[in-house]
Amino acid sequence: MKDIRSILRLTFDQGLSVREVSKRLKISKTTVSAYLYRAREAGLSCWPLPPGHEDDATLERLLFRRAGRPPLDLSEPDWAKVARELKRKGVTLTLLW
Repeated sequence: MKDIRSILRLTFDQGLSVREVSKRLKISKTTVSAYLYRAREAGLSCWPLPPGHEDDATLERLLFRRAGRPPLDLSEPDWAKVARELKRKGVTLTLLW
């Protein structure tokens, strides 16, 4: 949580870029961008943090509430259409996939 707070402070308070923040904290740019994206999704775009977000557990719950994989698409393909398409020249199952 220390890194997240540091990223938010350096970005919003000091106005540093993602590259500068990653260099200063020795964290990858991808990680910095991901944390900033999560913060924006949660409505955090200023420093100091709004009241009620000082607690590490609250901040973690707010930023990392989405967990697990996205739901799978369990719908069946239109097999009749797949069979028709496979009869065409140059069409493969990989292409249809």
